[in-house]
Amino acid sequence: MNIVVQYKYDYMEKLLGSHLFSRGRDLLAQRSLTGSRSGFTLVEIAIVLIIIGLLIGGTFGGMKLIENMQVNKTVQDLKAIESAALTFKDTYGRLPGDMPNAAARLPSCTSAPCSTGGNGNRIIGAESLYSGAIVAMDENFTFWHHLQAANLLSMGFRNTTDMAAGEGQPDSALDAVFRISDWNIGVGALNVQFQRTALVLSKFESADTAGINGVECTALNAMDVKVDDGNCDSGRLIMAWGCTGAGPAGGRPYATSGTGSPLYDLKGF
Repeated sequence: MNIVVQYKYDYMEKLLGSHLFSRGRDLLAQRSLTGSRSGFTLVEIAIVLIIIGLLIGGTFGGMKLIENMQVNKTVQDLKAIESAALTFKDTYGRLPGDMPNAAARLPSCTSAPCSTGGNGNRIIGAESLYSGAIVAMDENFTFWHHLQAANLLSMGFRNTTDMAAGEGQPDSALDAVFRISDWNIGVGALNVQFQRTALVLSKFESADTAGINGVECTALNAMDVKVDDGNCDSGRLIMAWGCTGAGPAGGRPYATSGTGSPLYDLKGF
């Protein structure tokens, strides 16, 4: 049995009381074994309907519980990335990924992609890359490995040129990958100017991130409420593609269905 359904099944037994719950279960079992064709009494029907209703409600409640856990984990990871990047900058005077001599300065950074140095221009990745595609030697990718080599970030990825989520770069609990990009143009309906660098939550591991990339709008809305202002057009977390609800630009809520991809303004870069 699905673990969420099992949890709610046990909870339902506590809610109904073991006697009423067992009575409903036994009634169904007895009817099945005896093959009786006589009709159910009103009491029997009521008990069965209560059980069915709680099973359905428990399933949807369990799904919401899982989504909340995924959102909380993604928010936690987002803050960990931001903290690690700022600490790296303060410690080494360079940006992760952009550090020219990473192999000499970072511990355990003797092989690619970690040992691939950046150009030191204080921008992560190609200038004005925005949503463009990346390869394993780009600063946008080695960013993660410099943080990991400095013992500032541990999110399950490893020092490999495999660009798959969870392999060479971190994945998120929302079934997407964290990407990083230089972003010096206006974002969203209000043309909000980011400081420079954006974290992108996308389905695309290396391809151009532009487009509606499959992260559920309801989850992104919950995430925005936790880390920002809950508005898809303003603040530090802004919808770049998809999930914008109806309303005037600047005050639009998140759509209640569909998918999208947000940008997060990584301050200090």
